[in-house]
Amino acid sequence: MFKEVIEENINKYGHHITFVIDAVEPRYAYTIGLNGQMGFELVFAGGIYFMKNEVTEIINSIVDQLKNLTTSDEFNLKSYGIFKLSRTHTSWSKLMMLGVFDFYNINTVQAFQIVPDNNHSTLDIPDMSNEWNESSSPVWKWLAKDWEYSVPKDSKVITNIDSLRGHKITEVMRWENDEWEAFAGSGPDIEKKDVRVVSLGTLLAIDPTLKPIINLEIGKGIWRNSTELKWQKWV
Repeated sequence: MFKEVIEENINKYGHHITFVIDAVEPRYAYTIGLNGQMGFELVFAGGIYFMKNEVTEIINSIVDQLKNLTTSDEFNLKSYGIFKLSRTHTSWSKLMMLGVFDFYNINTVQAFQIVPDNNHSTLDIPDMSNEWNESSSPVWKWLAKDWEYSVPKDSKVITNIDSLRGHKITEVMRWENDEWEAFAGSGPDIEKKDVRVVSLGTLLAIDPTLKPIINLEIGKGIWRNSTELKWQKWV
């Protein structure tokens, strides 16, 4: 059934987009079908700045420009920013793009990573041009590593874009066994458009100093200012 859907989309649109939304590693998407036309596939890894429907639009727009024989190494997609394509190391493709290998029944495929400009970049975006390894890509270590924490694997954190762009998280509350809020800045001041939901594993990989939040009791919180690492209990 899944293969039939892929074939239908390739026949209708020229390619299929597969989204992978896992409990731990960040969301990613990749094409199936371009290899037969262009000799490569595209992958958009992370990039939580953009919503799922926006990722679809970005991939489709870049494919359209490629089909129109765009020779520029940059793709200006108006409100979404400027994107570049970077050749991915085969180690990433073999970990992330299983659907491509299954669909074509091949052992290797050339792929290019879609990379946003700095204004739209977040820390969940890996450098896929280098060989995958846990130390250089901690956010993506769960692709080949078992969950190692005492909380549920599918634990989620409601956070904001600033925290995913490198600003220090300063306040955390635990509301459920598998749900936290963690914000860079004051939670009540954060606009709805800047709120995102990510896996706990993603935030812990971005900032290991967040590990104390694992041991928070439900309904309890901690805070710190932006210049210190030491956490304080909410009173």
